[in-house]
Amino acid sequence: MLGRGNPIQESQIDEKIGRAADSFWSAFQMMENGRVKSTLMLYSFCLCWVFAAVHGAAIALLIGPLHTLMAGAPVFLENLVTALVPAVLGTAVCSLTWRLPGDKRKLPAAYLWLTLLMLACLIALLVLLNGERGAQILALQFFGMFVLVPLVLGDGLSILLFYRYWKHKPPVKDMAELRKGP
Repeated sequence: MLGRGNPIQESQIDEKIGRAADSFWSAFQMMENGRVKSTLMLYSFCLCWVFAAVHGAAIALLIGPLHTLMAGAPVFLENLVTALVPAVLGTAVCSLTWRLPGDKRKLPAAYLWLTLLMLACLIALLVLLNGERGAQILALQFFGMFVLVPLVLGDGLSILLFYRYWKHKPPVKDMAELRKGP
Protein backbone atom coordinates (compact mmCIF):
# COMPACT_ATOMS: atom_id res chain seq x y z
CA MET A 1 0.00 0.00 0.00
CA LEU A 2 1.41 3.32 -1.01
CA GLY A 3 0.78 5.92 1.65
CA ARG A 4 1.25 9.61 1.50
CA GLY A 5 3.86 11.36 3.59
CA ASN A 6 3.17 13.50 6.58
CA PRO A 7 0.85 16.33 5.43
CA ILE A 8 2.38 18.77 7.92
CA GLN A 9 5.87 18.18 6.54
CA GLU A 10 4.58 18.46 2.98
CA SER A 11 2.91 21.79 3.72
CA GLN A 12 6.11 23.07 5.35
CA ILE A 13 8.12 22.04 2.30
CA ASP A 14 5.55 23.69 0.02
CA GLU A 15 5.79 26.89 2.07
CA LYS A 16 9.60 26.89 1.84
CA ILE A 17 9.46 26.38 -1.91
CA GLY A 18 6.84 29.13 -2.21
CA ARG A 19 8.96 31.56 -0.19
CA ALA A 20 12.04 30.76 -2.29
CA ALA A 21 10.08 31.28 -5.52
CA ASP A 22 8.60 34.56 -4.24
CA SER A 23 12.08 35.71 -3.22
CA PHE A 24 13.46 34.87 -6.67
CA TRP A 25 10.67 36.54 -8.65
CA SER A 26 10.65 39.60 -6.39
CA ALA A 27 14.07 40.49 -7.81
CA PHE A 28 12.30 41.32 -11.11
CA GLN A 29 9.62 43.51 -9.50
CA MET A 30 9.71 47.27 -9.43
CA MET A 31 10.37 49.26 -6.28
CA GLU A 32 8.52 52.42 -5.32
CA ASN A 33 10.90 54.64 -7.31
CA GLY A 34 10.27 52.67 -10.51
CA ARG A 35 13.59 50.84 -10.52
CA VAL A 36 14.07 47.10 -10.66
CA LYS A 37 15.24 45.47 -7.44
CA SER A 38 17.99 43.50 -9.15
CA THR A 39 19.29 45.08 -12.31
CA LEU A 40 21.93 42.38 -12.59
CA MET A 41 19.30 39.66 -12.90
CA LEU A 42 17.27 41.63 -15.41
CA TYR A 43 20.21 42.74 -17.55
CA SER A 44 21.84 39.32 -17.55
CA PHE A 45 18.53 37.64 -18.44
CA CYS A 46 18.07 39.95 -21.41
CA LEU A 47 21.72 39.55 -22.37
CA CYS A 48 21.38 35.75 -22.42
CA TRP A 49 18.81 36.08 -25.24
CA VAL A 50 21.25 38.23 -27.18
CA PHE A 51 23.92 35.56 -26.63
CA ALA A 52 21.51 32.86 -27.85
CA ALA A 53 20.89 34.89 -31.01
CA VAL A 54 24.62 35.46 -31.58
CA HIS A 55 25.42 31.76 -31.17
CA GLY A 56 22.46 30.80 -33.36
CA ALA A 57 23.55 33.22 -36.07
CA ALA A 58 27.12 31.90 -35.93
CA ILE A 59 25.84 28.37 -36.41
CA ALA A 60 23.43 29.33 -39.19
CA LEU A 61 26.02 31.34 -41.11
CA LEU A 62 28.95 28.96 -40.74
CA ILE A 63 27.43 25.47 -40.93
CA GLY A 64 27.07 25.45 -44.74
CA PRO A 65 30.53 26.77 -45.61
CA LEU A 66 32.16 24.52 -43.00
CA HIS A 67 30.32 21.48 -44.32
CA THR A 68 31.49 22.31 -47.87
CA LEU A 69 35.04 22.95 -46.67
CA MET A 70 35.17 19.67 -44.75
CA ALA A 71 33.74 17.54 -47.58
CA GLY A 72 35.67 14.30 -47.79
CA ALA A 73 37.04 14.59 -44.25
CA PRO A 74 36.28 11.92 -41.65
CA VAL A 75 32.86 12.40 -40.04
CA PHE A 76 34.37 12.86 -36.58
CA LEU A 77 36.64 15.66 -37.80
CA GLU A 78 33.81 17.32 -39.73
CA ASN A 79 31.55 17.21 -36.66
CA LEU A 80 34.32 18.56 -34.45
CA VAL A 81 35.09 21.49 -36.75
CA THR A 82 31.39 22.18 -37.35
CA ALA A 83 30.81 22.34 -33.59
CA LEU A 84 33.94 24.24 -32.53
CA VAL A 85 34.27 27.00 -35.13
CA PRO A 86 30.79 28.56 -34.63
CA ALA A 87 31.11 28.09 -30.86
CA VAL A 88 34.47 29.86 -30.73
CA LEU A 89 33.27 32.68 -33.00
CA GLY A 90 30.01 33.14 -31.05
CA THR A 91 31.82 33.08 -27.71
CA ALA A 92 34.36 35.63 -28.99
CA VAL A 93 31.58 38.00 -30.08
CA CYS A 94 29.65 37.54 -26.82
CA SER A 95 32.77 38.05 -24.72
CA LEU A 96 33.12 41.55 -26.18
CA THR A 97 30.48 42.57 -23.61
CA TRP A 98 33.21 42.11 -21.01
CA ARG A 99 34.79 45.33 -22.28
CA LEU A 100 31.63 47.35 -21.60
CA PRO A 101 31.70 49.51 -18.49
CA GLY A 102 29.60 48.47 -15.54
CA ASP A 103 29.06 45.36 -13.50
CA LYS A 104 31.45 42.62 -14.58
CA ARG A 105 29.10 39.95 -13.22
CA LYS A 106 26.79 40.39 -16.24
CA LEU A 107 28.80 38.15 -18.56
CA PRO A 108 28.95 35.07 -16.29
CA ALA A 109 25.37 35.66 -15.13
CA ALA A 110 24.14 35.83 -18.74
CA TYR A 111 25.87 32.55 -19.57
CA LEU A 112 24.40 31.02 -16.41
CA TRP A 113 20.91 32.09 -17.54
CA LEU A 114 21.61 30.69 -21.00
CA THR A 115 22.73 27.40 -19.49
CA LEU A 116 19.58 27.15 -17.39
CA LEU A 117 17.34 27.99 -20.36
CA MET A 118 19.04 25.47 -22.64
CA LEU A 119 18.82 22.80 -19.96
CA ALA A 120 15.09 23.49 -19.65
CA CYS A 121 14.75 23.27 -23.44
CA LEU A 122 16.60 19.96 -23.48
CA ILE A 123 14.38 18.49 -20.78
CA ALA A 124 11.25 19.68 -22.58
CA LEU A 125 12.50 18.25 -25.87
CA LEU A 126 13.28 14.87 -24.33
CA VAL A 127 9.85 14.78 -22.68
CA LEU A 128 8.18 15.61 -25.99
CA LEU A 129 10.17 12.85 -27.71
CA ASN A 130 9.13 10.31 -25.11
CA GLY A 131 9.46 6.81 -26.53
CA GLU A 132 11.15 7.90 -29.76
CA ARG A 133 14.59 6.45 -29.03
CA GLY A 134 16.15 7.40 -32.38
CA ALA A 135 14.84 10.95 -32.19
CA GLN A 136 16.10 11.33 -28.62
CA ILE A 137 19.59 10.21 -29.65
CA LEU A 138 19.59 12.62 -32.58
CA ALA A 139 18.40 15.45 -30.32
CA LEU A 140 21.18 14.69 -27.83
CA GLN A 141 23.79 14.71 -30.62
CA PHE A 142 22.47 18.06 -31.86
CA PHE A 143 22.42 19.41 -28.31
CA GLY A 144 25.99 18.25 -27.70
CA MET A 145 27.36 19.79 -30.90
CA PHE A 146 25.47 23.06 -31.14
CA VAL A 147 24.41 23.86 -27.59
CA LEU A 148 26.77 22.17 -25.13
CA VAL A 149 30.00 23.20 -26.87
CA PRO A 150 29.12 26.95 -26.98
CA LEU A 151 27.85 26.80 -23.39
CA VAL A 152 31.00 25.13 -22.10
CA LEU A 153 33.21 27.62 -23.94
CA GLY A 154 31.12 30.63 -22.90
CA ASP A 155 30.68 29.57 -19.29
CA GLY A 156 34.35 28.67 -18.98
CA LEU A 157 35.61 31.90 -20.53
CA SER A 158 33.23 34.12 -18.56
CA ILE A 159 34.10 32.45 -15.27
CA LEU A 160 37.81 32.72 -16.05
CA LEU A 161 37.52 36.41 -16.95
CA PHE A 162 35.48 37.17 -13.83
CA TYR A 163 37.85 35.19 -11.60
CA ARG A 164 40.85 37.11 -12.94
CA TYR A 165 38.99 40.40 -12.48
CA TRP A 166 37.88 39.48 -8.96
CA LYS A 167 41.36 38.29 -7.96
CA HIS A 168 43.05 41.53 -9.02
CA LYS A 169 40.33 43.94 -7.88
CA PRO A 170 41.43 46.18 -4.99
CA PRO A 171 39.68 45.47 -1.69
CA VAL A 172 36.57 47.47 -0.74
CA LYS A 173 37.29 50.02 1.97
CA ASP A 174 33.85 50.84 3.39
CA MET A 175 30.16 50.01 3.05
CA ALA A 176 29.42 53.08 0.88
CA GLU A 177 31.87 51.79 -1.71
CA LEU A 178 30.38 48.31 -1.48
CA ARG A 179 26.85 49.64 -2.12
CA LYS A 180 28.08 51.68 -5.08
CA GLY A 181 29.14 48.50 -6.88
CA PRO A 182 32.00 47.77 -9.26
